[in-house]
Amino acid sequence: MKRNIYTPISIIALLLVSLAFPLAGQGVKERPEQQQLTVAVSILPHQAAVDRISGGLARTVVLVGPGQSPHAYEPTPRQMSELSQADLWLLSGTEFEHALEDKIAELYPDLDIIDGTEGVTFRTLEAHDHGEEDLEAENHEESRDQHTWLGREPYLQFIDHALQAMKDHDPVNAATYERNAAAYLAEIDQSFESLRAELADLEGETVLVFHPAFGYFLDEFGIDQEAIETGGKEPTARVLSSIISEAIEDGIKTVFVQEQFPTSAAESVADAIGGSVVALNPLAYDWLENIRRMGNALRNSL
Repeated sequence: MKRNIYTPISIIALLLVSLAFPLAGQGVKERPEQQQLTVAVSILPHQAAVDRISGGLARTVVLVGPGQSPHAYEPTPRQMSELSQADLWLLSGTEFEHALEDKIAELYPDLDIIDGTEGVTFRTLEAHDHGEEDLEAENHEESRDQHTWLGREPYLQFIDHALQAMKDHDPVNAATYERNAAAYLAEIDQSFESLRAELADLEGETVLVFHPAFGYFLDEFGIDQEAIETGGKEPTARVLSSIISEAIEDGIKTVFVQEQFPTSAAESVADAIGGSVVALNPLAYDWLENIRRMGNALRNSL
């Protein structure tokens, strides 16, 4: 079942902020040219993209901070206050946004809310296929892989949306934003071309992960993702036994885990296959450096 994170705490936070800013949404906010552009994003990797585009000209506000997970995020009153002062909010497609977006739009209709994943071809989360029927996703939304930012093409789509929105809100600095974005895109292209050459021998291989957060990244190199946890649920004993048996048969010695999640279950699997756990952070701020780091971890472990 999909977790409803729109808890009473979230509701209270929204009410407090709406009381603190009673004039929010009264007409369309016009930003004076001398006032710095403020861009809100949901996750750190997307903050990195905005920062590279702006080159320090814009201020960024990030909601899910270091060590936090979008799957269990709840906004604080301070963050809601910062959203009320932002010019635009670039969505990342993560689940907490679905619970907040309508309420935020109602509270602050002058906040330009932009879907940073528009145009992205979403992948479907892998289901277990080990002789035991899996629980069907309740709807298409739940089966859709929301970890888009780890893929090259979805990230480029986000950069395109961010660039256009920043130019629209701050036309004075539009040319600078375009130059910065072009330089960043060139770095991304170069890094992925290098990684494709380095990881070419791994095409068709299977990577064992605990939480299915790395699918878009692995798809870039033709590497399959086998997730221990699917649909937010750990596997049954029968499925887990089958996963372990196949991992041993395939010679898999590494279980990749997301730093934001507990690792005890992954460590149990690693012990069973005689391997080790490698923690990766898909939500690291420096997105491009993190992509290189994940590529090196793949090469070294496989």
